[in-house]
Amino acid sequence: MAALPFILLGRNNMKVSKIPGLGDYGIYIDGLNFDSMSDDEWMEVGRLHLKSLVTIIRNTDCTKDSMVRYMKLFGESRYTVKGLMVNRYKKPWAELVEDALAGKKYLRKKDLMTLRALLQFQVKTTEGRGVSLVAGGYSADGSPRGLFADGELLWHSNESGTTTFTPGVMLLAHKNVVGSSTGFVTTPDYYESVSESFRSELDDMIIEHKFTPGKINPGLNRAQDYNMENNMCPEDNDLPLVIQSPGGIRGLHYSINTVHGIKGMKRTESNRLFARINKELFIDKYTYDHWYKNNGDLLLFDNTITLHRRLGNIEGRECYRIPFDYTNLQSEPYIPYFQEPYRTRYIKDIQRSVRLGGIENFKMPYTGLGNRITVWANRMLDRII
Repeated sequence: MAALPFILLGRNNMKVSKIPGLGDYGIYIDGLNFDSMSDDEWMEVGRLHLKSLVTIIRNTDCTKDSMVRYMKLFGESRYTVKGLMVNRYKKPWAELVEDALAGKKYLRKKDLMTLRALLQFQVKTTEGRGVSLVAGGYSADGSPRGLFADGELLWHSNESGTTTFTPGVMLLAHKNVVGSSTGFVTTPDYYESVSESFRSELDDMIIEHKFTPGKINPGLNRAQDYNMENNMCPEDNDLPLVIQSPGGIRGLHYSINTVHGIKGMKRTESNRLFARINKELFIDKYTYDHWYKNNGDLLLFDNTITLHRRLGNIEGRECYRIPFDYTNLQSEPYIPYFQEPYRTRYIKDIQRSVRLGGIENFKMPYTGLGNRITVWANRMLDRII
C-alpha cells in the first residue's frame, strides 16, 4: 500500500496512515470528529475501508447511538442466527423471543440459551435500537456481564460455517479496554504470494466446516459455547475456501475454529495442508494486534477474508458490537462465491435470510434475468442520486 496522505474532508482534518502488518491492507484514521462529521465524509471512510479490510479509527467521540446511526448509512445490521431460528421453528421472531423468556420446552437447549443470551446482552440506544454488549467478567449472581465473558478468543471469523455470513463488523471500545487487544490477519497477500499452481488448487478447494466445543475459546463455559456454536457453525456445512470481499478483493475464507476438512481429501491430507497454510499465513507480515491505549477506538473490519482474535485482560472490559452489510457502498449486489453450486445456493439463502430478518435496505442478488435487471436498476439509481 502506498504512503497514505492527510485527507481534508469538510470540517474534519482526517489523517490516514498504514497499520503495521496486515500485508498491503489495514489503515488507521485519526482526527475524525463524529459530532461534526457529515454523511458524505463517513461514506468516504466506508470507501477507504472497503479497500483496506481493517480500519481503526482511534480515540473517537463515538457513542453507541452514533455508531448505529453511521452503520445504517453503510447498510443494515444482520444476525444470521435470527433467520436460522425463524426458519427452524417456523415462528415469527417476536414469538420466539416470548417463548425463550418463558422457557418453552419445544426449544432446543442450545437455542434457548442462545436466544436468552442475545436478549440479555443487548443494550438499547436512545431510539430503541439494539447493540450487542461484549463484556468480560461476571455479575454478583454469577451471570456473565456480556457476550464472550471468558478468556482469550483464538483466530476466527463470525458465522464462518454459514453460507450467508454477515460481511462486516463494527466494534466500539467503550470501557476498560486498556490491557486487551483486538487482532487481525488478512489473507489476500498470502493468497497472491503462493505459486500459480497452488493458487489454482486453493481456488478449487471446498472446506468442510464443523463446530468443535472449546476450539475458539479453550475453557469457555458450556452456556457460552452454545452461543458460539449458533454464531459460528450451527450445522455442518461446506463452503469454498477462496471467495471475494465486498470490495472485490479475493482471499481465503479460512476461520480455523470451524475448518474441519477438505472435501474429497483424506483427513491426514487435509490436516497436512491446513498445517502448511497456518505456517505460511499466521506470520507477522499479515498480522496485527491492536493493543488499546484508550477507550473510544472504533474498529471496522471485514468478516469475509479477514480473521480476528482477542488477547489480554478483559475483566471489566466493555465493547459494543454490530455485524453489518455494506450494501449502500456497493453498486451491485454482493455475492461472495465464484463457484457453483455455492453461488446459486448463496443467492437463494440470502433471499430467504433477508426476508426472514425483515431487512429492507439491501441490494438483493437474483439469478438470470432478474439479476441483470436488478444490477441495471441499481446503477440507474446511483446515477440519479
